Amino acid sequence: MRSSKQLLTFLVIVILALGFKTEVYSQWTLAGLVSNPGTFPSISVVDQNVIWVAGGPTGTPVVARSTNGGVNWTNMPTNGILLEVYCVWGIDENTAYVGDGGAAGGAGGNARFYKTTNAGANWTEVGSTGGSAGFFNGIVFSKTQPTFGVAQSDPPLGAGQPYYFSVTTDGGSTWTPTAPPGFAGTASAQNSIVCLDNQFYGFGSNTSPPSLIYTSNGGTNWAKIGTSVAGNFTSGVAFSTDKQRGLVASSTSLPQVSRTTDGGLTWTTVVAQAGVTGYATIKWIEGTNTVYMSGQVGAAGVIEKSTDGGLTWSVMTTSSLTGVTHMEFRRVGTTVYGFAVTSNGAVLKLVETVTTVNNISSSVPADYKLDQNYPNPFNPSTTINFSIPNSSKVNLTVYNSLGKEVSTLVDEFLNAGSYSTKFTASSDLTSGIYFYTIKAGNFTETKKLMLVK
Repeated sequence: MRSSKQLLTFLVIVILALGFKTEVYSQWTLAGLVSNPGTFPSISVVDQNVIWVAGGPTGTPVVARSTNGGVNWTNMPTNGILLEVYCVWGIDENTAYVGDGGAAGGAGGNARFYKTTNAGANWTEVGSTGGSAGFFNGIVFSKTQPTFGVAQSDPPLGAGQPYYFSVTTDGGSTWTPTAPPGFAGTASAQNSIVCLDNQFYGFGSNTSPPSLIYTSNGGTNWAKIGTSVAGNFTSGVAFSTDKQRGLVASSTSLPQVSRTTDGGLTWTTVVAQAGVTGYATIKWIEGTNTVYMSGQVGAAGVIEKSTDGGLTWSVMTTSSLTGVTHMEFRRVGTTVYGFAVTSNGAVLKLVETVTTVNNISSSVPADYKLDQNYPNPFNPSTTINFSIPNSSKVNLTVYNSLGKEVSTLVDEFLNAGSYSTKFTASSDLTSGIYFYTIKAGNFTETKKLMLVK
C-alpha cells in the first residue's frame, strides 16, 4: 500500500508532467502517387484498402482509386462528369460521389454532383445548384449513421443568398435539396463540412471572424456563430460524437485553433504547435479524444495530433512531404487508418491504435468508482471500468512511475452511468508499474497497473 507521502509525491510529479507533453508522433509514410491530381485534390477513405482521390487540372476531371491501401492507384473513367471536381466521398470500391466547382477552374456556376455505382464506368448527375455561383465544397456521410449524408455548395445565386444544401436519409438512393432557412451566406471553404448524424451537421463560412453554420436538431433550426480565431475562410471543422466539443481553424489561423466545449455556444483559442501553417483541415476520430489537423507548410511535418480533444498538440512527421490539401480517416475497432493527399498527388498513410470509451450501463450508479483494470498484469491491452453518479467532465489518464503522462484515455463530458475503456500499451513502453488516475467532478482516484512483456 502506498503511503500518503508517496502518493503526494506522485501527484506533484503528475501535475508537473501535464504541462510538458512534447512527444513527437511520426507514423505518416508515403503510400503511393496519384497522377494529374490538380492543385487541390480531395480524398475519401472507405476502409484500410479502398481509397478514392478526386481533382484534376482546369476543365478535366480526375478520379483515382486504390484497392490495396494506397500502394497502387488507377485513374478511373469519368464519363458523364463535365469539369474537374473538388470533393469526393467513397461508399465502397464501386460506389462514390464527386462534386464540381460550377465552371472551369472552380469559378462557380451551375454546380453539379455525381454518383457512380460501377467504379467510374458511368457517372450520373445526382443534383445541381442552378444559378451562376455554385461550388460543391463537400459530400459527407455520417460515420455513425452511414445512411445519412449531406452535400453542400456555395450560394448558387451569389453572395448574400442562401447556400445550397441537400440531404439523404437512405444511403444516397434519394436526395432532398434544402437550405438553411432564413440564412444568407457568401461562400464557404472546400471540405469544411461536418456531419455527425441526422441531427448535427453544418459547414464553415467565409466571414470574419471565421464562422460555423450548423444545425443540432436535424435542420429545424440553424445557427451561424463566430469563433475566436482570425481569418476569413473557415477551412477546418470537427466535432466529437458528444456534440459538445468542437474545433475550428481558418485558412490562415494556424497555429491558432478555436475550441468549444458547449456545442458551439462559446469558443476559446488554443495554440497548437508552431511551425505548421496554411490551409487547415481537422478530423475528429469518432468515439475517441483523438484529433488530427493538417496544414500545408511545416519543416518538421504538416500534420498535428491531439489525444485530449484539441487541448494540446504534437507535430507528426510526414516523410518530408508538404502541401497536404485534404485528409480522411476510417476507424475499425481501435485501429485508425488515415490517408492524406498533397497538391502533387503524393498520398500519405497512417495506421495506429486509438482508445475509445463505451457506455456499459446508463443506470445511475450510487457513487463514483474506479475499478481495477483487468487483466492485470497485462500485455499489451487491458480494460478499465469506471462509474459516475453525476454528469460531468471526466479525465482518465495513464502515467509512468515518474509521473509522465503515457496516454489520455478519456477527456470529455459524460452523462451519469458506467463506462469502459481500453488501454493498449505502445511498443515503446517497457515492462513495469504504471498508474491511472480519474478526475470527475470533485472525485479523484489513482490505481496502479502492471505491464509485463
